[in-house]
Amino acid sequence: MKKTLFLCICIFTFFASCKKNTDPLVETETGSASTKLAVSTGLNNDLLLKLVNEKRTSGCNCGTTAMPPVNALTWNNNLAAAALAHSKDMNANNYFSHTSLDGRGAGERITAAGYKWMAYGENIAAGQPTEQVVFDAWINSEGHCKNIMSANYKEMGAAKDGKYWTQEFGAKL
Repeated sequence: MKKTLFLCICIFTFFASCKKNTDPLVETETGSASTKLAVSTGLNNDLLLKLVNEKRTSGCNCGTTAMPPVNALTWNNNLAAAALAHSKDMNANNYFSHTSLDGRGAGERITAAGYKWMAYGENIAAGQPTEQVVFDAWINSEGHCKNIMSANYKEMGAAKDGKYWTQEFGAKL
C-alpha cells in the first residue's frame, strides 16, 4: 500500500510539474519567442487601446500644453495584470488611490506583475460606465492626458473591477 501511494504521489507530482502555465496574468518570454496569455480585464481592451492610439497619433492639448502626435502603444498583458490587481484591490477594500493600502506604488505593482520597466505611468478612475466615458475623463484631465500622450511610453495595459479603472503605461528596460 505504501509503495502504491508513493507511486501515485510521484506520478501526480510529475504531471503537475509538466503542466503548461495557463495563468492568465502572465506573459512569458524565452529568448526571442514570446507567449502572450489573455488577461481577463473586465473591459474591452481593443476599444480602449484604439481610443488611446487615435488620440496619440493625432495629438491634442492636455490643458494648456500642446502635445504633438506620438507613436501608438501596444497592449501588454503584464501591465494589464498590474492594472487588474490594483483595480481589484481598490474594489475589495473600497479606496481610491495610486498608493495601495500596503504602501506599494504603481512601479512596485508593475514590477510584481513581471514587467521590467525603465518608465511607467498610471491613470485611475472610478464610476465611469464605459471605456469611452473613462477615456474622455482621462483625456480631459491634464495629468491623465499627459500620461496618455507621453512619448516615453511604448505599451499599455488596463483593467476594471467594479467601479474602479486602472490604466498602466510602460517602456521596457
